[in-house]
Amino acid sequence: MSSCVDRRMFILKKIEKEEQVNVSELSQQFLVSEVTIRKDLKHLEKKNILIRSRGGAMKQSLINTDLSIFDRRKQNIKLKEAIGTAAASLVRNGETILLDTGTTIMELAKHLPKKIDITVVTNSVDITFRLAEYPNIRVIMPGGILRRNSLALVGEQAAESLRNYYCDKYFLSADGIDIQSGIMTMNIEEASLAKLNIKNSKKTIVLIDSSKFLQKGIMTIAQLSDIDILITDSGVSSEMVEKIMSLGVDVLVVNIV
Repeated sequence: MSSCVDRRMFILKKIEKEEQVNVSELSQQFLVSEVTIRKDLKHLEKKNILIRSRGGAMKQSLINTDLSIFDRRKQNIKLKEAIGTAAASLVRNGETILLDTGTTIMELAKHLPKKIDITVVTNSVDITFRLAEYPNIRVIMPGGILRRNSLALVGEQAAESLRNYYCDKYFLSADGIDIQSGIMTMNIEEASLAKLNIKNSKKTIVLIDSSKFLQKGIMTIAQLSDIDILITDSGVSSEMVEKIMSLGVDVLVVNIV
């Protein structure tokens, strides 16, 4: 039988190393009830060491990466602009494309040719307003509940609407990327919509700057082998690029002047 102190010390070490813990796994490991483990997690949460989540907990510092869209606009501006410009060059007249939320996707929208004739499906409120300037772009926006951090419409109403659209290309960004875990996000609701969009699109194109290779999310959107093209910048090592390409992904690396 483990002592309370021993359990909590173990949880601290595990969450520092792996950034997440699971209630069921800890319960089995220490031969105590899940209620007991939840009490341990609640105690550690009060000390601002971790944040409890469904089925477990995550490292406190992970939560801080889910910044508002207004804060994210200030980060890595040049990288996002270069990646967005490269992504915009992949859009062709007559296509129907899905645009995710996020500041890098906004750069894609900003760099679309003024006279391009396409249909855009997006749940991003600010990208919708941006595309209103383009006379030949038809914008389709699902309903849903506004998530203020990302200015995105989420929830079952958004999902129900998005299920009806089959698109040529889906452009998305993410909070983190890892060879084992794939493309990750901090938000469960947006992850659910992204998985649906990947299923309903002929090609999936991920826009992600090199700083995201040092971060993780709490949920995997897709494995790397599930995407078609990854657009990033030269801050990513050549070894990492080769590993991603070995999974069947085309990698487009942009250089920052």
